[in-house]
Amino acid sequence: MELDDLRDYTNQKNAYMIHSGISVLTITPNRVTAQAVIGPTSLNVNGGLHGGVYFTLADAASGVLCRADGRKYVTECADIRFLKGAREGTIVATAILLHRGRRSCVVQVDITDEDGVRLALFTANFACVGDDYHK
Repeated sequence: MELDDLRDYTNQKNAYMIHSGISVLTITPNRVTAQAVIGPTSLNVNGGLHGGVYFTLADAASGVLCRADGRKYVTECADIRFLKGAREGTIVATAILLHRGRRSCVVQVDITDEDGVRLALFTANFACVGDDYHK
C-alpha cells in the first residue's frame, strides 16, 4: 500500500479516529502528522482539553507510522507527559520513528497547538502482530 493510500484508508475507515475528530495529515516512512479539532465534547469539566484526546491523537499518529511498513501493530505500552493545556483550536501530533525492528517499533510524538507550542510529549512501544495490514 502506498503511504498516501494508507493515510486515506485510515482517515476513512478508522471509526474511533473519525468519532474523535482525528485525521492524518501527512505520512512518510519515518514521520506522521495528525490533528484533532477541539470541540465542546473534547473538554473536561474544567473547560480544558481532556487528557484522553491528547493520548488518543498521539496513539493514532504513532500507530499509523508503525503501519507505514505494511504490517499490523498494536500498542504495547505508552507514556505521556502533559506540559500545557489547550481549550480551543486544533492540536497537532508529529510522530517520529525512533526504532523499527522485526517485532517492534518505538515512536515519539510531540503534540503542539496551532502556534507550535508544545502541549505534551508521548512515547510508545508497538508490537508487530501480523505481516499484512489488510488481512
